[in-house]
Amino acid sequence: MQESRPADTPPPPNSEYIELEHRTPAQIDPADISLIHAQQRAITAEAAFFGYDLASGSWNYDQAVCPALPGQLMLHYRRQYRDGAESLFTALVPRDHGRVSVVPVLYRNATPFRSASGNERSIAVFNRVVPADVAQKAIQPEGKWLALALCYADMVGAGAHALKRAGDEVGLSRAPVATLHLSEASPVREIVFTDRDAPGQYLVWNITLNDKGRVAAATQVKLSDYVAQVKSPKDLTEKPMPEGKEPPVKTLPPQQEPLTKPTPQ
Repeated sequence: MQESRPADTPPPPNSEYIELEHRTPAQIDPADISLIHAQQRAITAEAAFFGYDLASGSWNYDQAVCPALPGQLMLHYRRQYRDGAESLFTALVPRDHGRVSVVPVLYRNATPFRSASGNERSIAVFNRVVPADVAQKAIQPEGKWLALALCYADMVGAGAHALKRAGDEVGLSRAPVATLHLSEASPVREIVFTDRDAPGQYLVWNITLNDKGRVAAATQVKLSDYVAQVKSPKDLTEKPMPEGKEPPVKTLPPQQEPLTKPTPQ
């Protein structure tokens, strides 16, 4: 028997999506700004290891507030190029002790050889920084499983958001809403949600977790918006057939009654 539960985090009434809070440098807590400055050398060194030069060009960053990572500061670093390309990586800065981690996302619009969304290193980094008790509670039926999934998706892509309900957009009428799938036959959990990544298309995320709340696999499938095939009123109007010559009609003579031979008396 398998059970499905809807999203655990109710969004604001006017919101179409559920997403993490994102803060610009001006909005980041002063204590966290001090932490960023103190760890700047470590962030720069770790970024350089993965091919990002923070000393070259103009880089901007923002913070994603992730409730599943109370001991980490999650930052997205971006660099925009004149041709419209973008470089992007995520930095996880420990608040107490530990090493800064960097997750490569984009190099001038190109993904790494192995995309960050589901490779083993991304999964290992996430499982390492999420506390065991937080992960265990998150996968319970009443736990904050969607927040956990959004933290992972935001770490490997930046700006992830889950569709709140079906039907708000015609193009997303067939897109799945955020759901936790449970099975009595297996301890595995699956979190599915739809992320609108660009006009005319969307991503369907499927994040698999074990019974301890640790990510085992993560996939995303890009789909095009659903377009209903509706004929316009112009197509439904009757079209007169062009006039033509009346087909020739052959007139047959009336059929004569058959002759009958008198029957002898």
